[in-house]
Amino acid sequence: QTIHYFYTYLRAVSYKDLKNAKTQPREVVFSVPTGAMGNVTAGIIAKYMGLPIRKFICGVNENDILHRAVHSGAFEKKHLKRTLSEAINIQVPYNFERVLWLLSDKNSQKSTMETMEKYGVITLTDKIHEKLKSLVSTECVSDLQMLQIIRTLWKRQKYLADPHTAVGVSAALSKIGDIKNSGDNQIPLKVICLATAHPCKFEEAIGVAMGADFWRENVKHNSNLMPKSANKLFCLPEVSRGIFRKNQNWTKRLEELIDGKVPEKKMLNRCNDIENSSICNNFDKTTTYGVELSNLARLFVAVAFGSLVYLRFRR
Repeated sequence: QTIHYFYTYLRAVSYKDLKNAKTQPREVVFSVPTGAMGNVTAGIIAKYMGLPIRKFICGVNENDILHRAVHSGAFEKKHLKRTLSEAINIQVPYNFERVLWLLSDKNSQKSTMETMEKYGVITLTDKIHEKLKSLVSTECVSDLQMLQIIRTLWKRQKYLADPHTAVGVSAALSKIGDIKNSGDNQIPLKVICLATAHPCKFEEAIGVAMGADFWRENVKHNSNLMPKSANKLFCLPEVSRGIFRKNQNWTKRLEELIDGKVPEKKMLNRCNDIENSSICNNFDKTTTYGVELSNLARLFVAVAFGSLVYLRFRR
């Protein structure tokens, strides 16, 4: 992901800006929807490699462990909260260890993370805390704020943001004034919001933001908002083979699934709702072929195993 930052910087900053930079290159700010912190860690690496990034804005949802750590210095695990920006519903971002490693001049963080694992909380040293605050600014974004950003972007620019991108945009709008005031006001500051997912994956959140009919009327059959590869998925039936419960023998259940002993329950078949029925027919053929191939694979494994047993006993 580090290369994304270099690519984006060169797209956002013109050659003229680069050429006219007398003392240092034009700085930018990146706003990043943040859960496990992988993306912002890649950005920090890019900054350490020399990319002129003034600061990172990390937008988080109600699972705000990073936000609390930046403000208080305490990195403390709390109960997971369900939000509509599901991909960043993270209790403990595992990439935080990498950030600490970078901020501590590449000193091992093994004992620190073992403490976190054992007690669910660590307190940052003053030095590391100050480094973190100078590098990262955070904003906690509620579902209501995120949904409002989705509506606003669509109304003003006809840009449909996924819920995570909307978290990043909301955070940027909230924090950018503070960052501008802390730098050189003579040079307009460019803020880049990373769009980390495609809206076609988040029908529920888009429906909550834009209304129940919006998905069908504006997204489902719009090739700009619904890629063909994603649209084809609607041809596949949603199926269920039952829930794997805590006290069940999961090995036996998996064997039964592989052997076809567990009946497949069709929950929903969306093929009837797709205009191009030929796509659905192709998927039916693919499914059938897959079953046939699976049977051949079982036969091949059985023959191979029988041959090994035969050779072993011959010896």
